[in-house]
Amino acid sequence: MNHRKKNAAVFFLLLLTGLTSFAGGHHRTKADTTGLYQDHGDYIVLDNGIVRAQITKKNAHITSYMYKGLETLRDGYYSMDGGTGYAQPNECVVTVKTQSPNLVDVCFKSTWHAGLRQQAFDIEPHYVIEKGTSGIYCYAILAHPASYPKTRVGEWRYVWKVPAGFFDHIMVDSLRNMELPTPADLASAQKTTIPESVKLTQGVKAGTYECKYGYSVEYYYVGTYGQASNRYKVGGWAVLGGYDFFNDGPTQADLNSADGTILVHFGRDHYAGSGTSVEAGEQWSKLFGPYLLYVNSGNDAKAMWADAKKKVVEEKAKWPYAWLTNMPDYPLAAQRGSAKGTFMVHDPFKPKVTGGNAWVGLCVPGTDWEKDSKNYQYWIKADAAGKFTIPNIRPGTYTLHAYVTGAVGEYSTDNITVKAGQTLNIGDVKWNIPRDKGKLIWEIGIPDRTAREFKFGKQYWNSFMWETYSPALPNPLVYTVGQSDWHNDWNYVSSAYWNADGSFSPWPWKINFKLDKLPSSGVATLTFAFASVDRGRLTTYVNDETTPFDSFTPTLNTGGNALVRQGIHAKYSTYMLSIPVSKLKVGDNSIMLITNRGSNRTDHIMYDYLSFELAQ
Repeated sequence: MNHRKKNAAVFFLLLLTGLTSFAGGHHRTKADTTGLYQDHGDYIVLDNGIVRAQITKKNAHITSYMYKGLETLRDGYYSMDGGTGYAQPNECVVTVKTQSPNLVDVCFKSTWHAGLRQQAFDIEPHYVIEKGTSGIYCYAILAHPASYPKTRVGEWRYVWKVPAGFFDHIMVDSLRNMELPTPADLASAQKTTIPESVKLTQGVKAGTYECKYGYSVEYYYVGTYGQASNRYKVGGWAVLGGYDFFNDGPTQADLNSADGTILVHFGRDHYAGSGTSVEAGEQWSKLFGPYLLYVNSGNDAKAMWADAKKKVVEEKAKWPYAWLTNMPDYPLAAQRGSAKGTFMVHDPFKPKVTGGNAWVGLCVPGTDWEKDSKNYQYWIKADAAGKFTIPNIRPGTYTLHAYVTGAVGEYSTDNITVKAGQTLNIGDVKWNIPRDKGKLIWEIGIPDRTAREFKFGKQYWNSFMWETYSPALPNPLVYTVGQSDWHNDWNYVSSAYWNADGSFSPWPWKINFKLDKLPSSGVATLTFAFASVDRGRLTTYVNDETTPFDSFTPTLNTGGNALVRQGIHAKYSTYMLSIPVSKLKVGDNSIMLITNRGSNRTDHIMYDYLSFELAQ
């Protein structure tokens, strides 16, 4: 066989096995333009008769996403970080990883080199089309070979930009499902001192603010989010079947959908989310996804949203996807294990608190799950009786973590070893909450790692909330134990107090309470659970409003700017303050708290919960 015939035979064999490589993409044959996958030189097309996606080879951008003859996208792409560090995949080499009559998986690999991007990772996006599925599956691998230099990435996401004015409703959760402002409404909006926020002057939301942070949500809680058009009867959704690749556990919130865009934010770096740092000489890789860019149709936005929620259930049942084979970072179901047990809580002061509906997770030992983006995490919500089964775990040894509404802090235990193909029966996991500080005298709030139960706790997602809560609440704020109601008399955030002239003042919060008796010695314990702290300094006064008893600057799990970014929490932390009984009185007592000296609007503390315990 001569060289020309031999090369032709090799190329034909590669076509049949789906391994043909395109660097920038200039190979095209008749076989490439049929079926689910079509090669058009500089771009490819994935088409299953329901959806049709056109993808540029050099940078893995989806440039067209057609459904029912309608264009649902103006651009779709992966991106890293912002500002001068903004980067995307480029110089991609395109290969067909899997090709069958029912499914095609196309890889776009961007290999790092100095000068391409500052983040020293190989980026390997994949787009997958399946016969009969109303959407495109996406996943991506970040890889750092040992030969690469030290590097870091913070923001890491997929961006689905939607055509202006195409979708007229946004659907995120029970608070955020509504009609969107039109392009004309946004064009006439007033700019504000928050760059991402504008004030609408016309349309269905006239007089309110519009900001992308107003839709932030915990991905684990919702499963899907997106936008829909009552006019065109079409919806576009991010549908999440698996969650183990997301950073910082189930409590982490981030951007998801807003006017003009739908995001899948893997490196959820807002609200004090962690970034991913890799050392020189360290070999690391992680697979993000798969997730589904789902499109559907229905009578109205609510019907399409309900259908997207049903799709989440279907995709969870398929996880891990059987079609994603020969991928070390994504073992199949038979190569994974599971763990089951019953989480039980015993609190002698709060017998109604049980392990029911607790979050239970397995994480890499030695990591703080609220700050871990390098590893996979496995979380499940227990049932009402505390029973849990964590499925689809990569084999390994883990630390089990659990927390539940009603209890401060969390439970953890080490050396949970999961083996492939087996279900580990952990049995009863018992958390005995110590109550060695005396009687529980009073408490404010519900320990759930958010400030949602307090005043304005269901309006937090609006911009400039200090303009709303300050006129509605007194300065100082006074809370009287036994008389006040924390739903109405305790604000969701302790910040500076906004005045009508636009200035800010200190905002003391006073807790008044009675003590029938006091021990002759010892201490009382004031427990603080923080849902968010951003540069807030907690100054505590005990029966003396002129001399501080304690000044505490939290340093653990701080930041995230949850007040300005319209969140109900950022990172969780606790603080216990011991108060000598000599500072207390039989009868009326007062504790005053100040978190912001009135110099700015951003410094704040969002309390999750407070309690006062005293030995008697």
